[in-house]
Amino acid sequence: MDFDDATGLLNAEDNLLFHDLSAGPTCDALTVQVDGAQVSERETTAETGDAEIDRILGPVRVIEPGPGSLRYTVEFAPCVAYLWRDESFVIPEEDEDFSLKLRRYDSSAFLDFIRASTFAADAAGYPLDHFAIVTLDAVIDVICREAPRVTAHMLSPDDPGPLPETPKDHG
Repeated sequence: MDFDDATGLLNAEDNLLFHDLSAGPTCDALTVQVDGAQVSERETTAETGDAEIDRILGPVRVIEPGPGSLRYTVEFAPCVAYLWRDESFVIPEEDEDFSLKLRRYDSSAFLDFIRASTFAADAAGYPLDHFAIVTLDAVIDVICREAPRVTAHMLSPDDPGPLPETPKDHG
């Protein structure tokens, strides 16, 4: 089952996880995929690397997509710039609306940066908008001309799950 114009569904999700980001289908376009996710019934340990912290936390349940979850494809075009940020380090914008997963900003630090570091606002001939997709593990900021196209499809058991994580070196 596919859903066209799934912006309302995306914004209604309790949990979103980053799935994929790719340039295209044209050189000025960006495609982002995020998955709706649910709290699993399966319990595990936090595996923080510190046995005492794991003991204090006790059993935890992972948040993950599965069959029946929706995978959202968000297409931005024409796109002037984009930025992927680890959600752990994001500083919220002043007066940010935390109720939405797909956010639009009239003013923001990223929009100010693009205006100061490029001549895109003068050359484009149209106003630049800042949109952000906010997930549990990433924030994807995009400067573009118009609202993105959002579609969704329901995951089946055959759909690939989350992309493999690259181990982080925190040393």
